[in-house]
Amino acid sequence: MFDRLFTTSNQSTPSDQIYTHAELAFPTTGVTFVQGDRALHRPYIVFNMVSSVDGKASTSPGGLEGLGSRSDRLLMQRLRAQVDAVLVGGATLRVDPFIPTVPEHLSEERSRDFPNRPQPLGMVVSHSGDLPLDHRFWQADRNLRVVFLGESASREAEEALSLRAEVVRLPKDVNRQGEDLAFMLHFMCERLRIKWLLVEGGPSLNYALISRRWSDEIFLTVSPRLVGGIENITAIAGDGYGMGGMGGENLPHLQLQSIYHHDNELYLRYQIV
Repeated sequence: MFDRLFTTSNQSTPSDQIYTHAELAFPTTGVTFVQGDRALHRPYIVFNMVSSVDGKASTSPGGLEGLGSRSDRLLMQRLRAQVDAVLVGGATLRVDPFIPTVPEHLSEERSRDFPNRPQPLGMVVSHSGDLPLDHRFWQADRNLRVVFLGESASREAEEALSLRAEVVRLPKDVNRQGEDLAFMLHFMCERLRIKWLLVEGGPSLNYALISRRWSDEIFLTVSPRLVGGIENITAIAGDGYGMGGMGGENLPHLQLQSIYHHDNELYLRYQIV
C-alpha cells in the first residue's frame, strides 16, 4: 500500500493503481522541436531514476546494490508497461542486466492500451558499438530491439549487432549540437511510431537529453540510503558545472505531480517545465 503524500487524504493507494495508463495520462501526440532551421518531431520523453538521499545512483562500479527495492522495481515495470519503447545508453547496457520486458502480470493491462505492441521496444544508443553480445537483452526477438550507432562504430560491430536488432546509423555531430540525438528522436517518432519513450540512463544520456530540453517528465525514487564516494555516479552527469554553468536562470524547473511513499522510500513524479 502506498501513501500519496501531497493530497489531503491519508488513505493508502494499492500498488496496482499507481502509474497506470489512466493516472499517467501522457499526451497522445508527439512533441515538435527545432534543431537548427528544421522543425522535427520526437516522442514524449520520461525518465526513470533511482538515487540515495545524498544523490548517488550507484553503490559500486556499475552497481546499484542496496538502492532499488522490490517496490521500486514494481513501479519500474509499471512505467515500462505504459510506453512504446525503453532506451538506455551503451555504458548502462554494459554494466546493468537491463531487459525491458513487461512481466506477465501486467500483460493484460498493457494489451488494453497497446493492442498492437504487447512488449515495448528495447533500444540502446552507442557511439562506439562496443556492446556485450552475450547480454540477455538480445534474447528477445530481433524486431523488438533497436540499436542506434554513432559514426565511429566499426562495420564489424554493425554487422554483429544487425543479427540481433535493427541497426540505425546516426549522423556525425560535427559541432556537438546534438544532431545525432535529434536525428534519433525524429526517427523514433516518424519511422518507429513511438509516442511515449522511457529513458533509463545512464547519466550521460540523461544529461544529453535534459540539457537540450528534450525531456518532459522525471520519475525519481529516493532510496532511504546514504552512499557517499566520489566514484559513485549521480543520476545526471555533464561536464564542469553542468547546466549550472549556463547560469542559474537556465536550470530546468520541475513541477511536482505526485509523491508516494512506502517503507521509507519516496516515489516522485515531476513535470519538466
